[in-house]
Formats: sequence, structure tokens, C-alpha cells
Amino acid sequence: MNYSETLIDHFRNPRNAGMMRDPDGVGEDTFEGCGDLARFYLRVVDGRVADVRFQTYGCGPTIAASSAGTELASGRSVSDLLTLSERDVAAAVDGLPAERLHAAEVVAGALRAAARDYVARRNGGRGMEASRHV
Repeated sequence: MNYSETLIDHFRNPRNAGMMRDPDGVGEDTFEGCGDLARFYLRVVDGRVADVRFQTYGCGPTIAASSAGTELASGRSVSDLLTLSERDVAAAVDGLPAERLHAAEVVAGALRAAARDYVARRNGGRGMEASRHV
């Protein structure tokens, strides 16, 4: 398989990896085919992503796509994240082989879930993180 230099760099030097205390939004997604899981944490200021972190368990392309996903999300409005596509994520790593497109799907899904969680919390909902502590 041929991977882009961008993908390889994100895999070798992941950006924004790790947990975040007291996030404004949390979202995750999985790919059942191989068990990949991506979780994103958002800090939002004035409707824009001020900080974003990720935790990903899975193949190299999913880890790299998660790192690139944090760069895509940073500075964007939450409403932009709600419509983030798999194509956006794949483009951020300069493409993915067909058999690894699930990496972009998992990352885009997790970022959209984090944005939905933020919106739910702002609208009086409990959000993903709160519901896990019941």
C-alpha cells in the first residue's frame, strides 16, 4: 500500500493526542470491521473550536487521520463540524487507499458526534460524557 507523506508524518508525529479535562463536547465512532475507535474532545469558545484532542485505537491510517482531523477541526465553527465529510478527512492526509477509507469515516463520524454532543450540552442536554457517569 502506498501512503502519502502527509499521512506518514501524521502517523509518526501525531498532533493533539491525549485526553482533555472538562471538554465542551466529546464524540466517538468505531469501525466494526477491524475494531478501530476514535474519540475526540472539543473546547469551544464563541462557537469555534479553540482546542481539540483525540484518542484513537486502531491502524496507522486511522491514527494519522485522527491527527489530521484535529487540524481540520481547530478554529472551525461547530456548525462546520456537523457537516464534516469523510472526503474532507481523506483530503487532509492527501488521500487513502480504498481498503483504508474506513479511517476517514471513523474520524469524520467521531468529530461530528463531538459537535452534536456540544450542541446537546448547550441546549440543556446531558451530553455524551455526562451520560456515561449515570
